[in-house]
Amino acid sequence: MNNSFKSLRRLIWLYFWLLLLEGALRKWLMPGLSNALLIVRDPVAFAIYALAFRERVFPRSAFVHWIAALAALCFAASFAGIGNLPVTLYGLRADFLHLPLILLMPRVLRAQDVRRMGFALLLLLPPMALLAVKQFEAGPGSPWNVGVGGEIGGQLYAAEGKVRASGTFSFATGLSTYLALCTAVLLYDTLRTRHYPRWLVLTAAPALILTLVISGSRTAVISVGIVCTIFLFVGLQRPTNFRVALWIISLVIGVVTALALLTPLFREGVAVHRERFEGGGGLQKGIIERFGEDFVAAGNALNTSPILGLGLGVGTNVGANLLRGRREFVLGEGEWQRVILESGPVLGCCYILTRLALLLAVLKASATACGASQPLALLLASAGGLELATGQFGQPTTLGFAVFIAGLALTASREVREEPPRPLATEPARFPLRGRSAYADRLHGGPQTGGAL
Repeated sequence: MNNSFKSLRRLIWLYFWLLLLEGALRKWLMPGLSNALLIVRDPVAFAIYALAFRERVFPRSAFVHWIAALAALCFAASFAGIGNLPVTLYGLRADFLHLPLILLMPRVLRAQDVRRMGFALLLLLPPMALLAVKQFEAGPGSPWNVGVGGEIGGQLYAAEGKVRASGTFSFATGLSTYLALCTAVLLYDTLRTRHYPRWLVLTAAPALILTLVISGSRTAVISVGIVCTIFLFVGLQRPTNFRVALWIISLVIGVVTALALLTPLFREGVAVHRERFEGGGGLQKGIIERFGEDFVAAGNALNTSPILGLGLGVGTNVGANLLRGRREFVLGEGEWQRVILESGPVLGCCYILTRLALLLAVLKASATACGASQPLALLLASAGGLELATGQFGQPTTLGFAVFIAGLALTASREVREEPPRPLATEPARFPLRGRSAYADRLHGGPQTGGAL
């Protein structure tokens, strides 16, 4: 059993590294295999499930049974719509295949694995920052900014002739979630006993700030802002630790910003972000109203969708490529809108509620852990919670981060939910132990109890 658990942990670690490096494989190292590498984590997920079944650690809760039943219903309903088998299989994989991993990870991983993954995330930050700088300085036609398959000009435009840095990920959305995840790990390290060496934190923190500034992504700024907001909430509950953490963070940000303002690169990054926010309608129109439009579109889809939907996978980029020969959002960019149009109003809403129920379960466990002085789980949940609720699962990196961060949060919360093993109690003797013979009792005038064996 011990060796099997080691194998399971190694497979989850492989899933973790493929999540971080999949984009580099698809863009630069193996562009010719880009389509195959799109689902490179799927065989790993199957291997994890198979080994977990064999060792009887696969979660068998009613929730997992519900996911399996809903997947079967959505698959069957797909053939009432377009009914293209490859497209349907991709949609089934995007919506359902990786969800059980959220509940399996805390049954296999240890707190030590979570800390080591945090170490790996921070260790990757400085080289990720250097790569993002190259992508920021290079033009849209540069090899640094190719899309998947080596496509020239495959990355999204930011402003002022710059593209949005994507790092080692397929698209900029992956880098945004990665920065939020690193922010959660760094902020936790300031609140608790130091898990990571000072040299790592002092190199990772400036790298995080620099990458965020030149990312050209409003999503990255908002995602990091959500984590920082939860950090403030957690810190205010424990002012003693929070004051020290706030001083450390303020000092690092102040020094880095003061030095960075002297460099043209930093000023240029700030200018790009300013243009992105102002040109996109500011906070009100560019962020809040646009986010609300996705829910309005989902509501409209309830009235226009066929009762059994158009079929799983039709609204994903891969589905559009298989059906029309080009990547596009056929059913709109909003995730809830896609789900409802693909699976119909009844099954679509059931699937949305399933993802929301998963999020609530993660948040509940994380809040319990936070109340027991373990805030890491809540910080992790804040980094990936929005992706789990509304992220585009048709995009493999978004799906991977949503699932993996939720699983990490549950693993981190398990550290306080599990009771430590209790020492074996010593049963009292039912009969008093004789300390001397019956002859001695008569000689000294009565029995003696409680003596040694």
